[in-house]
Amino acid sequence: MQKKIIIPVAIFFIILLIWIARIPLSNHYYGRGTEYMSKELYEDARTCFGRAVRIRPGMTDARFGQALCEAALENHGKAISLFSVIIDKDSDYAPALFYRGVSKLATGNFEGAVDDFSRSLEEDYEPAASYTNRGKAYKELKDSGRALQDFSSAIDVDSTYGPAWFERGALRAGLEDFEGAVEDYNMAIKYEPENPELYRLRGASMASQHNFIGAIEDYDRLIRMEAGYSGLYKERGIFKRRISDYAGAVSDLDRALEYDPDDAEIYFHRGSSLAVLGELDRAIEDFTRSVELNAGDSRAWLNRGLAWLRQAEPGNAVNDLNRSISLDDTNAQSFYLRGTAMAMQGNYSGSLNDFSMAIELNPEHAMAYFNRGISMGIMGRHHEALEDYNRSIDLEPGNPGAYHQRAISRINLNDMEGGCEDLRAALEMGVSEAEPMLRMYCPGGAETIPR
Repeated sequence: MQKKIIIPVAIFFIILLIWIARIPLSNHYYGRGTEYMSKELYEDARTCFGRAVRIRPGMTDARFGQALCEAALENHGKAISLFSVIIDKDSDYAPALFYRGVSKLATGNFEGAVDDFSRSLEEDYEPAASYTNRGKAYKELKDSGRALQDFSSAIDVDSTYGPAWFERGALRAGLEDFEGAVEDYNMAIKYEPENPELYRLRGASMASQHNFIGAIEDYDRLIRMEAGYSGLYKERGIFKRRISDYAGAVSDLDRALEYDPDDAEIYFHRGSSLAVLGELDRAIEDFTRSVELNAGDSRAWLNRGLAWLRQAEPGNAVNDLNRSISLDDTNAQSFYLRGTAMAMQGNYSGSLNDFSMAIELNPEHAMAYFNRGISMGIMGRHHEALEDYNRSIDLEPGNPGAYHQRAISRINLNDMEGGCEDLRAALEMGVSEAEPMLRMYCPGGAETIPR
């Protein structure tokens, strides 16, 4: 009889001991989980938190730690489920609300994220971070007004919170408020000076404002930081081309090609820089490679056409400019250059059509008027040539060739006084060819030649 009583009592005491021991044991696993988590060993931390929860299911902090580990391991679905268990038991557990919102944001449940961050704000939990993350959700929902308001609220709550400045800057850049974006990136950099993404985005916004010098400075910093972004040398090379640092552009674009030898745009920009530096053979090679990689880039055909033109090969130029125009018939420069190439081939009527098209597309294209005037003059249409020279000079009064050519048309129309006046102006502006004409056609011309 006594044995029958002793056995149940023993079992009771064993159960009682286990029940009592569960608290220090779960705390042990919780402590180890916290330690692993501080070292970013999330898988080990998750295991320890999971054991703590199995021993003591009501241990909210351990379940919360387990959920954070799942989120850190990008298992956001599991994290959301664990956070939800906590919130179902305690609807005011603000950290779970906040981090469930973070996981919802990561999974694309933006409306759910807005709800969770709104609830964490009601609990006054990390208001700067809650406003910033809710703003990110609104941004994804294309509600720029609310997003901007939330980022601003985060800054009002904590003006030293760098992510809020960062996000508001990125939103402003997306809205093409590049000046405002740069101001926000400046503040973000003040609080997060080692964040390379800030320099990259600020540089891009500066470039959008045509502040290429500022953009170059930011890309210099990124390259020194060895930030690991692809395309830094390419972008900096393009910026250098924009400020006419063509040698610097070529140097950077050389480096860019080491990383990406099949990027058509790199060849295009390096070719354009080489052309300005007078290295036309190398420029043509680059434009050729560019169109091989991307035959649909009208700019590369145009620029190679210009290079052929500068090498006095109008036939090749016409071929390339035909391709450029077939891809983009809205660029006045393509028609102007093709007209010039046709004139070099003696096709003056064809050149007139192209110069006229260039003028139609850009009524202030001074050189198109000038070259059309030359073709008109060669064809004996001096009245029309005179009109074009007048318009060219109105638009670009510093072009000495326009005065020289207008003088020729005026003399052909027996306007000797006007012709001589233009010859003197052309000579004063450095057109030496005007001197023999001045001696020949103008009374006392020799005496009026500037010394």
